[in-house]
Amino acid sequence: MTIIKHKNNHIKPQSMKRCIKSSIAAVLIASMLSACSNLAIDHSVCDLRVLSLQIPRQSQDVVQYAGSLTVDNLKNSQEKFNQALAMVHKKYANHSGMDKMLKDGEAINANIDLLVKHKSSIIAIQDLNIIIQDTILDIQAEYNLLTDQMIRANYPSAQAIISKNQASIADRFARSMKKISEGDENVVYNIEDFWSDLDTFDTYLQAQLKGNAELGIERVKDAEMRQSLQSIQEDYAKILEHHEALDLLKKRDTLVAIYQATRENLTKSDEIFNSLSKLESNTQ
Repeated sequence: MTIIKHKNNHIKPQSMKRCIKSSIAAVLIASMLSACSNLAIDHSVCDLRVLSLQIPRQSQDVVQYAGSLTVDNLKNSQEKFNQALAMVHKKYANHSGMDKMLKDGEAINANIDLLVKHKSSIIAIQDLNIIIQDTILDIQAEYNLLTDQMIRANYPSAQAIISKNQASIADRFARSMKKISEGDENVVYNIEDFWSDLDTFDTYLQAQLKGNAELGIERVKDAEMRQSLQSIQEDYAKILEHHEALDLLKKRDTLVAIYQATRENLTKSDEIFNSLSKLESNTQ
């Protein structure tokens, strides 16, 4: 009998850190918008500074929600960003650091173009995550019920252990999928974890339904227990219907590029924000 082992996650969730950064950015944006209303302020610099705070948040919104509104917001900010950057360049063309600011701007533009281009891919991943999160509780409930049924019917303990482990495995691939859909920086590890758990789940589900001599698992014959397994199989089939998203997870290069573009928009925007501060201090 092959034993299903629990495996540790590679990296702890970064949700709290992202939430804190987002809250800080929101406060900064509000403060900057208020400052930009001052007539004595250089509005091109001020606008560029505000946009350098908005674009990373909007890039993350596209990855997490991928709706038309989030994409339109990012494209509108891109247009304003390029206008403000052109005005700053015109005014401060000879100042130190301007060339780097332009290169950072080019990188941000390329990243935004990539996110817009792959909107359908992002939507496919979000749709897959939604169906997994919607079905996972039902899958776990059926497996927990099946475990109880096996124990009451004095089924071999190995069969009951498999059913109990299947509920845990389902929870793990659901958590991995959630991290992937959020653009977690450890996307490669999350994808590897997802496929490892999904493949294990599928192997043992099929073994319970059909039997597997190599694994030493007999086909579950009890009618009531098979009803639980068939319900699980129906929910699992809903996951497998999302071919585009599963193909993206297999090839993964596109997803890695999408999430890298999102993270780079944060770092490049930070660099532009800092460059603007230096530029202003050098011209005072």
